[in-house]
Amino acid sequence: MQSVDFADQYLSSRILNTPMRIVVISDWFAEKMGYAENLLPEALARQGAEVHVVTSDLQPDFPNYRETYEPFLGPRKQAVGRKELNGFVLHRLPHGSELQGISLRGLGNVLREIRPDIVQTFVIPSFSTYQAVFWKPTLGYRLFLEEHMHRSVFRPGLKGRMFFSIFRWTAGKIIGAASEQCFPIAPDVAEIATHVYGYPAGKITLCPLGVDTDLFHPVGTETDRSSRAAARQRLGFLDDDIVCVYSGRFHPDKDPRCLSVAVEMLHRKDKRFKSLIIGSGTQAEVEEIGGREGCVVHPFVPARQLPDLYRACEIGVWPRQESTSQLDAAACGLPIIISDNVQASERIDGNGLTYREGDANSLADRIASLADAAIRRRMGEAGARRMRDLFSWDAIAKQRLNEYQR
Repeated sequence: MQSVDFADQYLSSRILNTPMRIVVISDWFAEKMGYAENLLPEALARQGAEVHVVTSDLQPDFPNYRETYEPFLGPRKQAVGRKELNGFVLHRLPHGSELQGISLRGLGNVLREIRPDIVQTFVIPSFSTYQAVFWKPTLGYRLFLEEHMHRSVFRPGLKGRMFFSIFRWTAGKIIGAASEQCFPIAPDVAEIATHVYGYPAGKITLCPLGVDTDLFHPVGTETDRSSRAAARQRLGFLDDDIVCVYSGRFHPDKDPRCLSVAVEMLHRKDKRFKSLIIGSGTQAEVEEIGGREGCVVHPFVPARQLPDLYRACEIGVWPRQESTSQLDAAACGLPIIISDNVQASERIDGNGLTYREGDANSLADRIASLADAAIRRRMGEAGARRMRDLFSWDAIAKQRLNEYQR
């Protein structure tokens, strides 16, 4: 294979004053969601880059997809093709094997057509990353990785542990040598990247997930106040209600049931405590959570409709695991409560609390400790300020472009 020198290719693009061409490779893509695969490309495009997202014809492989997500996102398999979307070009390719991530049929042809300066993938042990490594010598781009696997969700069985014991000394080393940097989103994610996947520690640069702070912001205008009042009236909440919000799937891995139980306990003593559970699950999960006193269940909505719902509430609660929604709610000025097993502590620095995971009594105590509006206001303002200053997608995109150009 003929190798292309990146320095010559990049210098040529600078001389011609053309935008940096970036390809973001993602195993799957859901247009209505607000994941990094959706928002980082938008932010990079706002900085002037030419951005292409290359993905499969599949939406995420969520548990109980047909019952939980299909009514909102549509069929898991989408049409192959390309389209303009929020400032970037989305390319959907036929998927191949789903054995280890997803392989993308025709990826080499698309990369050859785009001739990117930069390629970034999102999962180290994925077939699409192996493909990006394979095509790099021929096309001469620089390869960057991002990793999102938290300890709280990384539970490989015996076969998985055996696989990674081999992977870290083989494919992990090849990927590490072929790529420039990896951007884990938290320290525990970096541990998995280095200790489990075998990625070189010297190429690790921590970079948290971001927030669209133009979209997710506290109540600040008369329009915001009117929208909040209208949403609360529509949802049946009174002016002095203390509403705890959760958004996501109704799966035990996320455990919104624990929130519904905790709020029911509080509601029986003080009718002001309510919960708004946004999302879906199996029929049994929806019925159990929705049947709790003080609980309102709301179906999934597109990411751009979430801010009005968050701003209609007082407290954000995510009982298990990390979620980008925690950052979004904090950016809207809500204090948040998360599990004590979550290691992304930067999300609650001055603006949130932890509770004993799975313990509804502990969660109820934490919610009750935020009954004072002055405490919630102080914590919420601190969180919104941190999200705006440290976690905005535009700030992350500027930092990422600097890393790409080093």
